[in-house]
Amino acid sequence: MQINLTRDQILEYAAEYADDADDVLGDRMEAAANCGYMTRDDLIAVARWKWRGGRTRQLCGQNTDAEVKEITCVSFAAESERLRIGALLALRGVQWPMASVILHFAFPDRYPILDIRAMNTVGGSTHYTFERWLEYVELCRATAQEHRITMRTLDRALWAFDRRAP
Repeated sequence: MQINLTRDQILEYAAEYADDADDVLGDRMEAAANCGYMTRDDLIAVARWKWRGGRTRQLCGQNTDAEVKEITCVSFAAESERLRIGALLALRGVQWPMASVILHFAFPDRYPILDIRAMNTVGGSTHYTFERWLEYVELCRATAQEHRITMRTLDRALWAFDRRAP
């Protein structure tokens, strides 16, 4: 995996991505991270943002509020990257892409979103494993730091680059 975009290209592609729902979800997840856990309604809001279809929202709705609180409390407090994302995968309806959305918006400077478009841009596989996820996280962290941009800006650029590709 590699990111072959200059800072100017990243900023250009990121500017093409416009979604006001990002700010709403970002505020909601920042509040969840500050209190140390998510609610079931927060989880359903993440599913609504990530997936157009209702199936994932339906699966997420099968989690109890107590389950969501306990599991996300473990995730948000974890020092281990494996536990941080692995705990989220215990929730019904949460797979790697959605777990990455939760972490991205709860910890905006630390985690990118796993998405088929972003994977196409960096030459990564959508057969997600912990090792592949961690490699992608580290690549994005290094790129964001090198280009002095936010993780959200980089994430938007990677998504928009693939969307524009022929």
